[in-house]
Amino acid sequence: MNSIIRACAVFCGLCLTGCASTHPAEINDCPAPYQAKSRVQWYSSNLKSLLEIDKADVQRTPDGRLHLRLAIRNQTRKDIWVDIRTVFTDDRGFEREKTNWEPICLTARVDTTYEVFSLGTQVCDYQIVIRDPRKLDCKP
Repeated sequence: MNSIIRACAVFCGLCLTGCASTHPAEINDCPAPYQAKSRVQWYSSNLKSLLEIDKADVQRTPDGRLHLRLAIRNQTRKDIWVDIRTVFTDDRGFEREKTNWEPICLTARVDTTYEVFSLGTQVCDYQIVIRDPRKLDCKP
């Protein structure tokens, strides 16, 4: 009985100590890690599990403005109302334009297209902000 306990103790000791890794750690050379954000921001955490971004397409119009199209799929059995805002940024990541909150009804189990144009030609990138209008703070 003592030999079984000793064998288990030795086995557990070996498992806990493990072996040292000989592979070097990968270094992520991101020049500005705090500015590297995803293009879709979720203000309501419950929406991220209910909605899925199927496609995103960005093009320049002939007059130089950004044209953004986004296909959002509602994965639930009920229609969901969301507010969507687009923030257009310049080449250094600073905000140039911001749209108003736009209420959109996402039909159950269907792709809904959200489309927006920038007003100016100085914008280079964008961010989409999606929030649940029922979870708003009514603070000024």
